[in-house]
Amino acid sequence: MSDLDPDRFTLRQAAAAREAYAQVTEELDLVQERLARLPTRRDQAFTPLRIVVTTALTTAALFQRHRL
Repeated sequence: MSDLDPDRFTLRQAAAAREAYAQVTEELDLVQERLARLPTRRDQAFTPLRIVVTTALTTAALFQRHRL
């Protein structure tokens, strides 16, 4: 396989190249799916704010209940 002239590939070489291309495409699709599941920068920015607000509301509700 030292000669890479595309006009001179054998059928076996062409089939191997197709298989390799299909594997690379499949792996690329997998990587794209995993990247799509990662939290965005916006999601990460609002997470601490959600924690603070939820904690404050829960604490206020517990103290309000305790007073009654």
